[in-house]
Amino acid sequence: MASLPRAFGELLRAPELWFFALVPALVFAALSGAFGAVAVLVARPWFTLRLPQATGPLGRAGVDIAGWGFAALCSVAGFYLALALAPTLSAPALERLVDAVERRVGAPARTRLGFWRELGCGIRSLAGAACFSLPLSALLWLAGVLVPAAAPVTLALGSLASALLVAWGLFDYPLTLRGFGFRQRLVLLRDHFACVAGFGGVFALSFWLPCCAVALLPVGAIAATRLSAAILFGTEP
Repeated sequence: MASLPRAFGELLRAPELWFFALVPALVFAALSGAFGAVAVLVARPWFTLRLPQATGPLGRAGVDIAGWGFAALCSVAGFYLALALAPTLSAPALERLVDAVERRVGAPARTRLGFWRELGCGIRSLAGAACFSLPLSALLWLAGVLVPAAAPVTLALGSLASALLVAWGLFDYPLTLRGFGFRQRLVLLRDHFACVAGFGGVFALSFWLPCCAVALLPVGAIAATRLSAAILFGTEP
């Protein structure tokens, strides 16, 4: 649970890493701005042209309101799409943070896997996590609807699942670069369950704050790298 403040402090003390740490926020800002511009300049005119022709002042006002409302909806959708795409598009910069932190803590040098092997390893890991998390989320939601009295239990289990899922996503950066597959990650999760759950819980709570899911992503990558190196190689966490 101390990983977040430690990683944040380490980042503050390393100005040479600040540019790479800013990349996710810059990518997110660029994407959300681009999607917002498309919503206003493209989606709004496209939508208003398909509305009935207004003949009076009230009708024209209604068309304008509907057009801006549609643009607002598209902007919100673009915001969440940018939020989802930013971590993936920022992966090269986050990998530079992983490299720097591993050198700092003295982790053993790793063999370069190549782009396609790293991509395949990461996709298999995320797909495996989705196969577990999606049915579990649906089951917990259904249990909460059918048995309202079980809400405290389902809430606790859902929070634990969210913490583990966040930890799984952050550990993906250092573990993918080392070629850790899905089964190896499950073993790590099983053998260090409390450690991984505490790590994921802190970041899951932080990510609920507005835009912190992007702003704290570099801190999460640094913390995950230090923690995974401590677990695997006995370095200082």
